[in-house]
Amino acid sequence: MPHDREDEKESRTEGLSNFARVMREAEPYLQAGWTLAGAVALGVVVGYLADRKLGTTPWLLIVFGLLGLASGMYSLFRTIIDVERKKAGR
Repeated sequence: MPHDREDEKESRTEGLSNFARVMREAEPYLQAGWTLAGAVALGVVVGYLADRKLGTTPWLLIVFGLLGLASGMYSLFRTIIDVERKKAGR
C-alpha cells in the first residue's frame, strides 16, 4: 500500500507554502542538530560542576564534554539513518 502513504503525505502538505514543506522535511535534521548541541552542553555543565566540587579542573569537564559529544553524535547518526530508511521506503 505505498500509494496510500503518498496520498497521506500529500494531504498533510496540501496547502502549505514551499518554505513550510521544506521546513517539514528538514525538521528531523534540525532536531538532531539541537540534540547534539544539548548533549555537549549538558556534558560540559556536568563536568564543570563536578570539577568545582572535586577540585579536578579541567579533567572532568573534558571527560564529560567528550561523553556528551559522543552521545550527541550517536543520536545524530541514528536520526540520519532513520530518515534515510523512511525515504527509501517511499
